[in-house]
Amino acid sequence: MIQRLKKRWLDWLLILAFALGLHYLAMALHLLMESGSFSFGQLGSLIAGRLMEPGDATRYIDVAQHGYVTQGENMINLVFYPLYPLLMRWLGWLTFSLPLAGVIISHVGYGIASILLYELILLDGDRRQAWDGVLLMALYPFSMFALGVFTEGLFLALSIGCLYALRKRNFLAAGIVGFLAAMTRTQGMLLFFPAVYEWVTLRFGPKKEKLHWRNAFLLLIPVGFGVYLCINAALWGNCFQFLKFEAGEPWYQSTQWVGANIAQHFSMGQNYPGLAWIIYYAQIVLYFWVLAVLAYGVYKKERMAYLLYGGVYLGFSYLSGWMISGGRYMLCCVPVYIILAKLKDGPARRFLLLGAGMLFVLYSLLYLRGYAIM
Repeated sequence: MIQRLKKRWLDWLLILAFALGLHYLAMALHLLMESGSFSFGQLGSLIAGRLMEPGDATRYIDVAQHGYVTQGENMINLVFYPLYPLLMRWLGWLTFSLPLAGVIISHVGYGIASILLYELILLDGDRRQAWDGVLLMALYPFSMFALGVFTEGLFLALSIGCLYALRKRNFLAAGIVGFLAAMTRTQGMLLFFPAVYEWVTLRFGPKKEKLHWRNAFLLLIPVGFGVYLCINAALWGNCFQFLKFEAGEPWYQSTQWVGANIAQHFSMGQNYPGLAWIIYYAQIVLYFWVLAVLAYGVYKKERMAYLLYGGVYLGFSYLSGWMISGGRYMLCCVPVYIILAKLKDGPARRFLLLGAGMLFVLYSLLYLRGYAIM
């Protein structure tokens, strides 16, 4: 028992070193290519410049510092869910730096997510498959976002944690973690779909397990989204005020059918060729790639709860009009890693890992060089 526990801890430490180290190797490569040298001072400047400032990072920092406001230009920051900036605020009291607090939360979240993904795949597979899952998530071309002042690292930990708890039929833990996920991102409420499926199969399956009071904790997942709606109502008198802000400048987000959005991405790629393969065409390729992986999962009879979550996650994410962050959003489509991790050792698996590695290096370097990768 002690030897097995030691081995488990060793695996976890190796996972943390690998998952985080891979990204820092990309940063070191960037510095060597840019200046021909590497130092920890340069690395610190790179982290401050590329992990703490780009995109919406400054808006998360503003919410952490001032909360939601109802006047001025920052009132539109209501579109950002409360858990991540709240954790930044609390940790900021210790670090005396909100950006640093955000980076620490993301690093810890991504590290925990990598360990949980390993353990989740290990429940139905072997160690090689579990390691492949961790490797594929680390090599996802846009995975650098998981370490910066964005919600990806935290959301990955919470969503995988919820799926792990559901797989173990621990509905109490699944409800609590799912509640936190729904307080982190809109897609968090989608965890309610696999949660209901797992409960239904348990309740009406062959064993027909009796109702238990712990099952009611699954309702905490939509409650998390409800809390965010209550914040909207308390501040603006409208539960869906965040949708009005999303529809305006600078996001111009509206709900459109997936087909219309795909056509729009293609049109934007033609109009802005410099951004085509960084944003617009990349989002189109990602959509059909994830769709194909989920279809392969159906063929291989993957667990229906994972397929259900992957399907609703993909469909919901691509309902967003004028989407420019599809690559970042799909980082958290966890079922893709679970399905692909179970490829048999052979040419297809090796080609997948090689292709993922090449794209990871390419998009990581583009991101670190300041290209408009959202």
